[in-house]
Amino acid sequence: MESAIVMEQEEEQEVQVSITFGELQFFDCDDISTCVPIQSALKICRSSLEDLSAKTVDVLSLWLRKLLRAYISEADCYIDIFKCLYEWFQRLKSDVTAESDGACSDFITLIADALSFAEWAKQKLLTAGERLVHTASFFLLGIVYSCLQLSNEQNVEALKQHEPLAIELHLIVLYLLKEITSTSNKIHPRITPLLRQLVDIADFLSVNMTHLHAFVKTGKTMTNICTHYAKCIDLSQDDGTTMPDWLEETVMHLCDTVLTHLETVCKEDTPSVPVDKIEEYLKVTQVYLIMLHKLLGCGVKHMDTDVLDDIVQVLSLGEIKRKHDLGQDLHQLIAKYVRPITLQIFELLYQLEDFQKYLIGWLSKREQVDVDCFELCLDYITATITDRAEISQPTCKTLQKIFEYLFKDACHFTNAARYNRILDAFGTLLHVTCSASLINYFCTGLFEEDIIKSQVCSDVLTLCFRLEEANHSWSKPDVVKATSYWIKCNNSYAMFSQNLSQLHIQRMLKYFHRLGNNEMPIFSMRSYRYLHCVSPRTEQQKRILLLRLQRLIKEPLSDIQQYYEFLALMELLPSAEIEGLPHLWSKVKEMMVGDKCKHLANTYFKLALQFSPATKLRILQTAEPFLSKPEANSCWYMQKFLHACKRNADPQLKSLAEQHAIDKDLLSLLDALQPVSVSKPSPNKLHNVNYKLSCRRQHMHQCNLTSLKRKRSHIEKKELMQQLEQNSQQLLQCSTELDASEIVQLRCIFERLKNILSQHEIPNK
Repeated sequence: MESAIVMEQEEEQEVQVSITFGELQFFDCDDISTCVPIQSALKICRSSLEDLSAKTVDVLSLWLRKLLRAYISEADCYIDIFKCLYEWFQRLKSDVTAESDGACSDFITLIADALSFAEWAKQKLLTAGERLVHTASFFLLGIVYSCLQLSNEQNVEALKQHEPLAIELHLIVLYLLKEITSTSNKIHPRITPLLRQLVDIADFLSVNMTHLHAFVKTGKTMTNICTHYAKCIDLSQDDGTTMPDWLEETVMHLCDTVLTHLETVCKEDTPSVPVDKIEEYLKVTQVYLIMLHKLLGCGVKHMDTDVLDDIVQVLSLGEIKRKHDLGQDLHQLIAKYVRPITLQIFELLYQLEDFQKYLIGWLSKREQVDVDCFELCLDYITATITDRAEISQPTCKTLQKIFEYLFKDACHFTNAARYNRILDAFGTLLHVTCSASLINYFCTGLFEEDIIKSQVCSDVLTLCFRLEEANHSWSKPDVVKATSYWIKCNNSYAMFSQNLSQLHIQRMLKYFHRLGNNEMPIFSMRSYRYLHCVSPRTEQQKRILLLRLQRLIKEPLSDIQQYYEFLALMELLPSAEIEGLPHLWSKVKEMMVGDKCKHLANTYFKLALQFSPATKLRILQTAEPFLSKPEANSCWYMQKFLHACKRNADPQLKSLAEQHAIDKDLLSLLDALQPVSVSKPSPNKLHNVNYKLSCRRQHMHQCNLTSLKRKRSHIEKKELMQQLEQNSQQLLQCSTELDASEIVQLRCIFERLKNILSQHEIPNK
């Protein structure tokens, strides 16, 4: 019995195999599945292609018109069938050229058959399952891609007329993928090649404005697929793994599309997009940015360098320059359709560690090639401000790096419009975020040796404090605490320090003094720094200080305390209050006899610069002994006073000042500091501002060799001994004139010498 069944099956197989390809073509669709098994039909077609008894297009058409429809219920066998169909299709595609009319005709037939099958089978394929939909879609998308590739890359004109059929087929496949994905709960390896195929097709669709609908539909389908599958995995896990290939491919495609669109509308010559279509084109760009925002909002935490490179270029859209003038305000359109979404993308990414590390490295590379990343930096700060999340420590570090990048040179410091925008950004950032780390960073920045960064930190803090004040955020304890802090900072400087950073400290102290409505302290050497910062405000306060100075003028100065008090009072009082004081100049001359009063000379002549020409003349007439001394060259304000007198309109004052020479190095510096009239540049030359502009003096000041300080380790001990011996002889001659403070200083010197002697045994003579 069993042998009979086997013989019957063998006879049936022999009958099936004996069917030719021509006979298979004449079967009705309803009879095929009962008369010829699917594997037998596949074997017949394969044999016919091998012995060249059938054309490739005929085999493919037979499957699309009849066989696939007949075997639609046998889904398990469909996978192998579609693999064979794709292989045969590649053979047909390789024969298509611009000169081969027959091959082009075959390809057109195949497109029509594929479209007919897709329309008939779309609901049946969805019922058959996800695997079959993916396999069929890969084959059908291969036909669409080949049609677009051949018509565009190889200029096959015959296929260009049939692109609408390929687009229609493409839209059906997109529908299949969208519907089957919505019911999927597992990520399959087939997703990556399918999405890559969609990317390739989208590249060709983007070339022709007539395919704009299909182009956008492709991007939306890819985004929906990735968004759905992203829910199946946790992308926010901090395990160091990058995003999946299928998601990475889609993100990079969206970024490339946005960049290509903007390059297209910003071409230096006439753009390839019609002028009246530019706005519509940018609307499509906006849609792609929204897709990108949707994907990055799926919880992505780790990204590859290639992905980050594309994303940062997209976020740098603010640097795009308008290169044509065709009646369209390109910047306004970009501001309307593009930049709002890029700021939202910034808000998603700005705290991610991968993004921050990449951004810092990217900015450092741009420093080397002089690329302007100004807008990118401001957008990062804006994203930090608008996000209500607490600022992390890595974000603080990134913001500090951005600040250092913006002021790596003076280009933004000397550009008023940009400088104001930077101040607004950082000032608002400090006010809104209340980050202790950032506030400490800018407070520390006040003491920077870089005068530009020091000034910027001062301006940022001042703006932040004023924003706090405008929003009534200062409490009385906060003001008291802040005032105490800045008083300590101010008191850390020497009594008559000329340090530039102290000016910024005094600016802060002056602000909080006003804010706290503090009372003016009574004058003393301890309160001098505070008084010098806020300065007396009432006539009564000025009068008290003036009376104290008058008393010091009348009395002999017996100690160092009185000397510094004399200097302090001259620093606190304005020149208008001091100019008319009797015997003031006589007192100053008396104190300058000992050649040890450099601070006094600088203080007095700084005031004298504001005196009337008549007073300046009286000073010059009696200042001969001091102006002729070699030490006068190291007294900056004395030299500045002489320089101002030489430029005065009064001929007598000018003539008298000409009798005193100014060191040539100082003269060149003083000339350079003179105010000059600067002509306003014409608008068409504003773009020629040198990017590498830095704040440099026109003439470098060189100190005289006698005034240069040398390290003690570089001075020979014999030379020290000789200087000590000479100085001691001179000191002996004026020993009767030493005051109390100088005696104290002498005792200290004597104790040091005794310590040196005690370290060595002196041999007896």
